[in-house]
Amino acid sequence: MHALDEAWETLKRDFDGACSQVARAARCQMTNELNQSFRRLRQYQTEGEWVSAILDAGSRFVQQMAVFTLNNGVATLRGQCKLKLPEHLSFAVASAGAFTGAVDTKDPVVALRTASEVTEALSTEETGERAHIFPITNGNRVVAILFAADQEFIDVNALELIANIASIVLERRANTALHAQIAPPTRSRTSSEATVNPTGSEGTSNGAAARATSKSDLPAWSELTEEQRNLHIRAQRFSRVKVAEMQLSRPEACRAGREENNLYVFLKPEIDSAREMFHKQFMTTPSMVDYLHLELVHTAAEGDEMKLGAEYPGQLL
Repeated sequence: MHALDEAWETLKRDFDGACSQVARAARCQMTNELNQSFRRLRQYQTEGEWVSAILDAGSRFVQQMAVFTLNNGVATLRGQCKLKLPEHLSFAVASAGAFTGAVDTKDPVVALRTASEVTEALSTEETGERAHIFPITNGNRVVAILFAADQEFIDVNALELIANIASIVLERRANTALHAQIAPPTRSRTSSEATVNPTGSEGTSNGAAARATSKSDLPAWSELTEEQRNLHIRAQRFSRVKVAEMQLSRPEACRAGREENNLYVFLKPEIDSAREMFHKQFMTTPSMVDYLHLELVHTAAEGDEMKLGAEYPGQLL
């Protein structure tokens, strides 16, 4: 009996080790695929490339999906995967309740696949079939919709993350001029009240961005060394990844934190850990900006710093 017990324990250890190894391999594969999708989205040049990158990324987590762009209240099909929709499909957003809900709230919507919710073209005769509607934004506007049929093996969290990444790259591309500098200059400490924009002409500094950091007289991107530029780029990438991980791993906490204007309380361990890592890795040069704070405000708090809550410790100095 003793020999059997030892054999059983050995078998259990081997089995647990094998399961752990498989789980690690699966996680590595998923994060690698998401990272590759993020890179493709960041590098898009045309609308077709942007749509293709979304569909390729989403196809790993759902079988049937489609991307629609929105313009003047009309949704137009730009790409699809295994849905067999008419190539030139378009419809009024107001005619589809689920699409209207996603546009109004800027949050994902789950709805039955009925004609009143998703239009006749996207509906199904199967009773109880559902669909997920993910808004894709550019600033405060919903400019596109990711439609996904709720079927076996769908990963809703991954699809929401992809929609969020698609939103981030759209807004960054739309505001390319704002990224010519690591941050707009604040008021000078000298008697001069003029500020300089990325083109070198005088103008008024961006107030919201100036308030986003307590540092003053930040250098223009062109004044940084190559090493400093790389550090800023890594800091920005680190911040985007960390906030995206929070949204992927704890979507309900993120949603509840926004609703109760207290994201920090709901995500305190994750935020504190990310802040500590950011401080150690990147707050090593006077020119550094707290990109983690900016990403938390912009993405997790949807642009409203108050949603981080009264207990949020603020920017790193």
